[in-house]
Amino acid sequence: MEAAEFQRQLRDLLANRHTAEARALYLTLLQYIDRRVSHLVRRQASGIFSDSEREELVGEVLMQLISGSLATFRGESIGELMAFVRTVSDRTVFRHARRRIRERDTVREEADQLESWFAEIEGPSARVSMVEDCPLDAEDEAYLRALLTAGSKVELARERGTSRAAVTQRVQRIQRRIAKLPRQDQLAVEAWLRRAARETLGV
Repeated sequence: MEAAEFQRQLRDLLANRHTAEARALYLTLLQYIDRRVSHLVRRQASGIFSDSEREELVGEVLMQLISGSLATFRGESIGELMAFVRTVSDRTVFRHARRRIRERDTVREEADQLESWFAEIEGPSARVSMVEDCPLDAEDEAYLRALLTAGSKVELARERGTSRAAVTQRVQRIQRRIAKLPRQDQLAVEAWLRRAARETLGV
């Protein structure tokens, strides 16, 4: 098949996605994408994505192709088309993998910071046996509980449509307010945080 004819047929399929031929093309692409993404996840991103997330990646690649990427393809054969699809698949998987790794590293960093924060305060076990009330005001308490539920500043920022920097600044303001509390209230805050974390984790 000549290059011009291949491009013409591809444009016809993209222009009318409801024909049997277009459905066959997209099914072929979907099967290829699934194999390619599964290979990358298994070999180069092991432990990063769950099965459901892998399926979401497959769907995202297909949507990229349908919504515009295929229209930019200028190859002249089915082999070049598959190479193009492979490139789109690889870039999508690696982009999400890099973001997931950055978020995982951020969570670890924040966990270390939280542990360091706790280490600065004497353990409450000897002086606080039961804490019914948190000495923080209601807004600060609700914000810290939301942070515990989200699991990281990155995730809380995403949920609230704000930046990680804004979340960090809010947490730092809360920390400064806690540092100004009497010693007994600081111990009570720590005890509340530990209890809230256990409740969030269901333990």
